[in-house]
Amino acid sequence: MTDQYKMAATTNNKPHHNLYQYASFALVLCFCITVAVVHIVRDDLSLWHQTLSIYAVGPAGWVLTLGFFSIAGTQFLIACRLYTLRQSTGDRVTAALLSLAALGILLVAIFPYQNRLPHNSGAALQLGLFPVFLWMRVLLTRAPQHGHVPLRQFTLVCALLSTTFLFLLIWNGETDYNLGTTAMAQKAQIVTNTLWLLVYSWYWPAEGN
Repeated sequence: MTDQYKMAATTNNKPHHNLYQYASFALVLCFCITVAVVHIVRDDLSLWHQTLSIYAVGPAGWVLTLGFFSIAGTQFLIACRLYTLRQSTGDRVTAALLSLAALGILLVAIFPYQNRLPHNSGAALQLGLFPVFLWMRVLLTRAPQHGHVPLRQFTLVCALLSTTFLFLLIWNGETDYNLGTTAMAQKAQIVTNTLWLLVYSWYWPAEGN
């Protein structure tokens, strides 16, 4: 009888959890679509030489702005999920890092490229904290005991790539040796981070993962 009650409780909670999962996945997917749309519409901008936020200014800029709000929503939802499943102080720190990264995206969405201080501060929060968040996930994830080893390995790969692209972005931004890879380093890191959000939202792992 006890097992039946547990099964009933699990069944009752599942739709509630699925709602957040579907919302998280839909929002990050919306971001992917908006990024693709603005790169198609804004053929006056160079894919290789313009950073992503520049596409939010001018024709169809509102499309990408919508995407920024969407990806921020995904990050807030996952941060809330991680906080709910917290098992240590490190888990709380991880959720806080992702929340701050999401706040950075909100600043980018609210303050366009011309508003340099709030815009650049938001971009720094997002691009700088997301790799740290991923490394925290790698260190704290208890995957081997819960059967989510592939997800932990995927997070490790994303952490390595995101960190590499961040260092390349910083190096290009602080030296006179601009290799023409500043924009691509930024976009590559965004693709890496977004891919992790997509995969996590799809799997939406259970407690301890």
